[in-house]
Amino acid sequence: MEKVSVITVNWNVADSLTRCLDSIWATKYPNLEIIVIDNASSVPIHPQQVKFIQNPTNIGLPRAWNQGLERATGDYILILNPDTRLPKDFFTKAIAYLNSHPDVGVLGPKFTNPDGTPQGSVFPEPSIIVAIREFWLGQKGLTQKYVPSNREPIAVNSISGACMFLSKSAVAKVGKFTEEVFMYYEDLDYCRRARRVGLKIVFHP
Repeated sequence: MEKVSVITVNWNVADSLTRCLDSIWATKYPNLEIIVIDNASSVPIHPQQVKFIQNPTNIGLPRAWNQGLERATGDYILILNPDTRLPKDFFTKAIAYLNSHPDVGVLGPKFTNPDGTPQGSVFPEPSIIVAIREFWLGQKGLTQKYVPSNREPIAVNSISGACMFLSKSAVAKVGKFTEEVFMYYEDLDYCRRARRVGLKIVFHP
């Protein structure tokens, strides 16, 4: 059975991290490796049953994710925010989809808020023209994440790094996350680089 490495970064969100880890273990997927990186939380926690990396300073999100990638040994990699919770069938469905679609480099699921309403997880492609239209001409929402209306998986430009499912072979092609930023848009950058090496980005509802 394929091994999955889950990488999550904690910074002062111990309660959310605990709920996230509980949801991962609740999947009962039998071949998991969980890597938790703590970015110098004021009260760091050291969860059991995980590989734990304690950073003495807050090194930013993409650098911490890269620490996890360096330690990961799974056939698949899940980049996961600590304020998320997974459904019990997440790993079996995600693995099955990537196994049957080897041209997909990054798979992202539909996000829902705690009350069940949808939450945007797909980035529109940024451009100077779009930025001018939104920030100078007042056409709001052009750069905001959105939820595709499709009921079936669909190729998109970029998905949110809050939950990115990747194959080990895709990571080998694309490489690590950019460390030129402290946080924000490193996920969009990664998806763009994946597309440049011929891999698809898919939103799976």
